[in-house]
Amino acid sequence: MLNILQSDVISTVEVALELQPGALTKESRADEFEQWDSLGVLGVLVALDKLFDGKVGKISEMAAVESVEEILIVLRQHSLID
Repeated sequence: MLNILQSDVISTVEVALELQPGALTKESRADEFEQWDSLGVLGVLVALDKLFDGKVGKISEMAAVESVEEILIVLRQHSLID
């Protein structure tokens, strides 16, 4: 466990999508943000991979997530966050 919090993940996604701090919540969905398009997904994946020291790039289902909650679920399933 890397001791990375849910809030760290949300902040990382906000930065990757160039959103204002606090723009995303656990309930936020990709279709609510024009920045969260196919290019935005790549940015999110790269940012999360950096945050988790290269562990996210190996998780194939991350490319299909469509919400913050789905990101958190996948990270929990892979024991990257509590």
